[in-house]
Amino acid sequence: MNKLERKERIIKAIGESQGLLTLAAAKAGIKYRTLWQYGKEFPEIREAMDEAKERMLDFAEGKLFQSIQEGNMTAIIFFLKTKGKGRGYIERQEFTGEDGAPLVEIHVNSNETKRDLRDVVGRLSAN
Repeated sequence: MNKLERKERIIKAIGESQGLLTLAAAKAGIKYRTLWQYGKEFPEIREAMDEAKERMLDFAEGKLFQSIQEGNMTAIIFFLKTKGKGRGYIERQEFTGEDGAPLVEIHVNSNETKRDLRDVVGRLSAN
């Protein structure tokens, strides 16, 4: 079998395995590592891998939304914690500056000051 035939067989196996790459490699009759090598060599294989993973993610999201519609409280909480952060559905507060920038930047030039800061951080971590 030449590389072109193997490439087509790999792409087909990836589609049939819904992006589960170990299974795709087994279906194609190759090792997992070989699958990754082909993914690096052939953009079409890499694209098939990416598309299969996206399809599986879409499928899982569909199941999540179905669970939400059915009133599954765990699914609702999960969704709000992951997608509703901007509306306050979070368990911890994160403070940042504008556009996620740090609130404060400290530039340390002295090796002595750096050593002192490491000592302070070490003591705080020990508590």
